[in-house]
Amino acid sequence: MRLTPRDSAVFDDVAALAGHVATGADVLVRMLGAGPSDRSDLAGRLTDLERVADDAARLVVRRVTSTFVSPFDRGDLVELAHRLDDCVDALAEVAAVVMATGVGELPAAVVEQVALVQRQAELTAPAMARLRSVRDLVDYWVEVRRLEHEVGREHLALLAQVHRGGLRGAGELLDALAVKEVGDRLLAVARAFESLSRTVESIAVQEA
Repeated sequence: MRLTPRDSAVFDDVAALAGHVATGADVLVRMLGAGPSDRSDLAGRLTDLERVADDAARLVVRRVTSTFVSPFDRGDLVELAHRLDDCVDALAEVAAVVMATGVGELPAAVVEQVALVQRQAELTAPAMARLRSVRDLVDYWVEVRRLEHEVGREHLALLAQVHRGGLRGAGELLDALAVKEVGDRLLAVARAFESLSRTVESIAVQEA
């Protein structure tokens, strides 16, 4: 037999880690839509979740390296764990920038970036649950990459606004730069999800 009950437990660990990714995206969406007084608590939740995800990723790595017969290539599973963890780290970095800059209301381009990133996270958790059978995953990585492209387009629109002075309002250049920094970090999140999708594709192609 290719898999033993012990081997397949790694899929449960991966699914749990993916659940932290989805939760992190939800918390970030709530944080960016909250007022200044509520942002601190939500940012703290993301920081805590980042630590939980780190522990979950380490559990996957330990499981893979201590199992005599691994369900997939050990290196692929380790990379998968790191890519999922990278997504949570990137989400937490957005929150850290928001708190550091004290950015206020976000323009439409950033709001759209947030929605697209959240959709990437929503697609990720069920995709990781399907990894056990390596089936029905093509639509996942195709859509995640399409969403990453859309985040990039929104980011370009944001940059255009910044350089035209469209975000300066009453001349507050620092606010515009803070918004740009948030947009930059959201683009990094989208790219982390895109990198994850490529790892999933690589596994699926090898194991199909």
